[in-house]
Amino acid sequence: MTGFLFFLWPADGSPEGLWLRTGDHFDGCVLRVAHVGNELAGRLVVVPDAMRKAGWEVNDLKWRNLAREPGGAWRMQDLRKHFDTRSGAVTMVDYREYRLTLGLRGHLRLHTGGTPFFPDQQWVRYTGTAH
Repeated sequence: MTGFLFFLWPADGSPEGLWLRTGDHFDGCVLRVAHVGNELAGRLVVVPDAMRKAGWEVNDLKWRNLAREPGGAWRMQDLRKHFDTRSGAVTMVDYREYRLTLGLRGHLRLHTGGTPFFPDQQWVRYTGTAH
């Protein structure tokens, strides 16, 4: 099944649980989405070498303010770290607004457009063990 087919009929449900990032330079990152107080948020639980070298750490609050919209879509904010390769340091952090769409068979996409067919990030349910 081609990737976009998972999103022809978005899945209903919550993004709670473990997610594995796929298809880009942060491939292998694992995130845990859970309630923190009354907020649904995502923290990093596995940080691959490419992320670590760019200033990321386990337990970073990667996703915040996850909120369901009418119609089943989700809105959220994704942490970005701006890394200066010359100094080897993070020079700035900010959050980018995304839509989050759950697809069939444990697929998830972050996108800025109205549909998930051209995503900025792709994730799949993680079935391994993470701390």
